[in-house]
Amino acid sequence: MSKNGVPFRSMVVTGGFRQRTQLENLQEGVDVLIATPGRFMYLIKEGFLQLSNLRCAVLDEVDILFNDEDFERVLQSLISSSPVTAQYLFVTATLPVDIYNKLVEVFPDCEVIMGPAMHRISAGLEEVLVDCSGDDGTEKTPETAFLNKKSALLQLVEGSPVPKTIVFCNKIETCRKVENALKRFDRRENQVQVLPFHAAMAQESRLANMEKFVNTRPEKVSQFLVCTDRASRGIDFAGVDHVVLFDFPRDPSEYVRRVGRTARGVAGKGKAFIFVVGKQVSLARRIIERNQKGHPLHDVPSAYELFR
Repeated sequence: MSKNGVPFRSMVVTGGFRQRTQLENLQEGVDVLIATPGRFMYLIKEGFLQLSNLRCAVLDEVDILFNDEDFERVLQSLISSSPVTAQYLFVTATLPVDIYNKLVEVFPDCEVIMGPAMHRISAGLEEVLVDCSGDDGTEKTPETAFLNKKSALLQLVEGSPVPKTIVFCNKIETCRKVENALKRFDRRENQVQVLPFHAAMAQESRLANMEKFVNTRPEKVSQFLVCTDRASRGIDFAGVDHVVLFDFPRDPSEYVRRVGRTARGVAGKGKAFIFVVGKQVSLARRIIERNQKGHPLHDVPSAYELFR
């Protein structure tokens, strides 16, 4: 907006960056402030941020925010520091009933607007179930499950190479093991470029890898972003060909978010490979069947106003 001549100032305040620079910029005044909950609380507590002129507060990924045990304290601080005329917008792609109920407790008169894609996958997404349970006679352990999934992943790398793939794991430890397996597969990185993205990495390294994945497209090399759910939210990836759920997600909402990193946009196309073992096989089949019928993955609040 400001580049087009609109007198408009915005800034981002988060942890991991120089606090002094952020405070100096904040003192000059801003129209829009983008902040993480922790840094927001610090600014309020230390008196660096005044909200007497606040008109609107937008809280993105509200379902994840409410899962943070400190968030309700942050929300109450926001409300108490703001004028009663301030408007609050809570935005999310998935809103389980329990999170909705918490919102209604704080804002009993809130209006809920839901689009038809709520809790649903893209029409251009192809889900591929990959049973990595192994033979019936083999011993079932976490180690054998990992080896079976690793074998399936390397077959995919070799047999169906595409420019961009995101591999989701539930744990940082698994991310590292997958990263090592891919690097051993192609030690000279002639075919595969591995870009890890998780909380155990330095922030600068995470951002550098994300920058490479989003903004570069090397010729004859397949890029693999190996990550936890950090990459399933808040980042609008363009041109992702495949998503691999190396580990089955713990929550239906995360399933929607993970596979939603591909086939984005109105005409978006992409494939999601769902690696499952044991009892996960039947659960994944039910999820895929539900998706194919166009049903939401789990219940949505009955108060939703559905626009079609």
